[in-house]
Amino acid sequence: MQRIVTLTLSPALDLSTSVDTIEPWRKLRCETPRTDPGGGGINVARALRELGGDPVAVAAIGGHVGSLLADELRAQGIALRRVNVRRATRQNFAVTERSTGRQFRFVHESPAMSPAEWTRVLDATVEQARGAAFVVASSSVPVGVPADAFAVLAERLHAMDVRVVVDTSGPALRHAARAPVEFVKPSINELRAIIDRPVDTLQSCEIAIRELFEQGRCAMVVVSLGADGALFVPRHDDAFVVRPPQITPISTSGAGDSMVAALTLALSRGEPLVDAARFSVAAGTSATLVEGTGLCKLDAVRRLMLETTVAPLQSRATELGAPTCP
Repeated sequence: MQRIVTLTLSPALDLSTSVDTIEPWRKLRCETPRTDPGGGGINVARALRELGGDPVAVAAIGGHVGSLLADELRAQGIALRRVNVRRATRQNFAVTERSTGRQFRFVHESPAMSPAEWTRVLDATVEQARGAAFVVASSSVPVGVPADAFAVLAERLHAMDVRVVVDTSGPALRHAARAPVEFVKPSINELRAIIDRPVDTLQSCEIAIRELFEQGRCAMVVVSLGADGALFVPRHDDAFVVRPPQITPISTSGAGDSMVAALTLALSRGEPLVDAARFSVAAGTSATLVEGTGLCKLDAVRRLMLETTVAPLQSRATELGAPTCP
């Protein structure tokens, strides 16, 4: 099996807990908290490990919190290429209200990075990518990092014949969608933020993506639709929709990262796109059945795949609902 490398410019140590009811002004007695290493590429690496992959995680890590994150990753058996940075790694916080099932997620801004720091992280990624099948660049872009950093990385890795996946948002997503990447995975809201046309149906979504293809070299766009699954638009083939079974979600954290991990792993194994897509959506759905900031579970993914369906994108307009997960 070829190696998959993940890149995280903005990792986090994720803390999650639960209370019966969230009320203002009162002291709220929480359950014993759970901590997980987090941030896009870190989560992808953890999901890859769960699904049978053998990832290498490259991450910008700083301070005591960063060291705790590194220790957690190593305890999970994930190879880490740590690149030290001056500012401390952030910590995020999620609280589930047991009486309603609602989850409240508090996410801190990523610490700023200097040019020397982000350059070291990208160089470390290129170094680890030699001989790899894929590099997954997944995270927000911190202050100080140029919006085209992932696109520039994709150009470097394209010259090495390493396929690249990017999961980000805003200007960084716009640049990545024009670069030589295997796929990008925006949510519907992230896609809307980078295009110049209304997107309120799956058909208008495909039209917008086809216009993006005309501006660059991205091979596929995968749009996550929350509980409605995902829209897959390959550059050189017909679009299709993958629908998961109806479930009652416990947490939406990590669903998008699980999707990216499963799709990348299946493609690295040479599986047909339709099969890889079903595996991907089942993995994302599986993550919503795990408390706190947990990710997909392989047994659940296999079970959910049996009820995950694939259909071509119909010509009849299909309105987009409000996404419930990344």
